[in-house]
Amino acid sequence: MPRAASAPSSSGEPAGRVTAPAATSFTFEPAFAVAAALAAVVYLRAARRAAVPGWRRASFLAGMVLMAAPLNSPLETIAVHYLLLGHLVQNALIADLAPPLALLGLTAGMGAAILRRLGPTGRLLQSGFGWPLWVVGWYGTHLARPYTYALEHPLALDAEHAFLILIGLCFWWPVVVPGPRRMGSGVAVLYLLGAFVAASFLGLAYTFIPTPLYAYYVHAPRLWGISAARDQNLGGVLMTAEQSAVFLTAVALTLLRLLEEEQKRADHQVAAAREGEAARAGSAPARED
Repeated sequence: MPRAASAPSSSGEPAGRVTAPAATSFTFEPAFAVAAALAAVVYLRAARRAAVPGWRRASFLAGMVLMAAPLNSPLETIAVHYLLLGHLVQNALIADLAPPLALLGLTAGMGAAILRRLGPTGRLLQSGFGWPLWVVGWYGTHLARPYTYALEHPLALDAEHAFLILIGLCFWWPVVVPGPRRMGSGVAVLYLLGAFVAASFLGLAYTFIPTPLYAYYVHAPRLWGISAARDQNLGGVLMTAEQSAVFLTAVALTLLRLLEEEQKRADHQVAAAREGEAARAGSAPARED
């Protein structure tokens, strides 16, 4: 993958002038396209055997597309060669949106099978460990040094994106994947709100800090007349908007699930009380005249 024109080194100095490709050209991270395609093939075969509903299949495939497309498209070109906002949008899509969509495609049986294959590691997916992993990983990958290093080294950029997808899957698993050990709806609401609040400070920092945080993009060629500072601010706005939409939608759906569970619990209690009254009435001795 070629580097941006006048791309700076980790010290912030330009590392030499290289002609940047057109912003509309495609740049590729092919490993993600291959992995998403293979996952889709394996999933569809399993889905046919398990008679998985169409909406679950569509959700899983949408998740695979969102894991691969942002990294194999002009958005990758813009992210690597021109604008920070392109990279922030990429990271938000692959870490926040693609994982829950993919996991919504799993049935309880599929989830149980994956956990069995993972062995002891699978227990971490159900333990809530994904919360601190996702929050720390989200901030860690956006620190200036590792962020710039990844932009300058294609393999490191691949590793960054793979890590973001991984922590996204770990974070969303206990909330989304059905099964007897899925996180309770009430706890899940707090889990999601806590993560949203914890992560929001990064997007707000990008939005309101007037000085560019990454020298790499200061030296990158300008696109559409957007300055480095404006680029950072717009990236923060887009990141905050995307995370707000994803997390608040997830909270709303989880609250609906909680209400349904409460209604079912209340209906069960009413039915049990009626059965008890009927049983007591049937066992009562008949009154003698």
